[in-house]
Amino acid sequence: MSSLGCCIRWARRPAPFVILLAVVPLLAFFLVAQEPAANQPAPMLEEKYAFPQPLQWRVQNTEVSLIGLAWGPANSPGMIAKGRELTKREQAEFFPDRPYALAVCLRAKFATPITGFLLSGLVRIKNVEGSLEYPMALTSSGFVKPFVVPGGLNDLPFKGSDTAEPCEFFPASPDQKDFLFQLRAPAVAPFSSFRIVVKEDKFVIIRASPGEEGTAGHFTKNFSGTIGAETAVSLQLVARGTELSGTEQYTRIGKTLWLKGKVDSLGNFELQESYPKDQVTGVLRGKFSLGYREMTGYFSKPDGSRLQPFEFREVSNPQAR
Repeated sequence: MSSLGCCIRWARRPAPFVILLAVVPLLAFFLVAQEPAANQPAPMLEEKYAFPQPLQWRVQNTEVSLIGLAWGPANSPGMIAKGRELTKREQAEFFPDRPYALAVCLRAKFATPITGFLLSGLVRIKNVEGSLEYPMALTSSGFVKPFVVPGGLNDLPFKGSDTAEPCEFFPASPDQKDFLFQLRAPAVAPFSSFRIVVKEDKFVIIRASPGEEGTAGHFTKNFSGTIGAETAVSLQLVARGTELSGTEQYTRIGKTLWLKGKVDSLGNFELQESYPKDQVTGVLRGKFSLGYREMTGYFSKPDGSRLQPFEFREVSNPQAR
């Protein structure tokens, strides 16, 4: 065999270090792909609550509703997005022994648009001694401790509107999954305490004190009134807990429309009118008052057009006006 042929065969054989260079990147990729999930950021558990919300209470002229919960690392982008900006005079910090947070998101409605802070009455009970923890604000720099005055914590920020939707934050260890909350005076609700339990894929809300449900209960009533200035309307309404159903007649038209909706524990309601049953023709949003004997609010078409006020009162005779 010629020396040239020997060299050619040797050149066709891959050198050991060439094989090593090809294998190392593949091995590194495999190891990264198999890296334990424990090194990845912990996911954030979140739930949002549609009308009617599971918890509601009053603080003087303010109605407060629980509209959402979140649980996860306090410094995660999703949790920080629920917080606010840090002001120049504030100091913030994360707590190494409590790197997680429970976010309790509220919707507060006042009678008129205002600018300022109002009281929610919400506190956490820390231990059997009844020690209180007030909610904190969360910023990208950490938690901001509350400034509590003798009357409580003014934690509901209104900015020229009648509605505020803040999230209240409670720092916790990753192992703490059960929280007891209390509503302090002047907050008024059918309950005074409730628990929030963090499960693997959901939250469980438990009323921890005796009290009535605070819903409309069970009734069948007739109402009569007007939509706008001149449109006479009569309603036959049935309440079963939070569920509302019934019929509606416009005096001028003479046809029967169907009603279906919900009512919350504060007497706020949403009704859809339909004709025929599978076609929504209007929406009524308002509030019961006078012991569920009066209904006031606003009517609109499903797209929000033709907005008009309405006012209905209970009548003993469906034909009464």
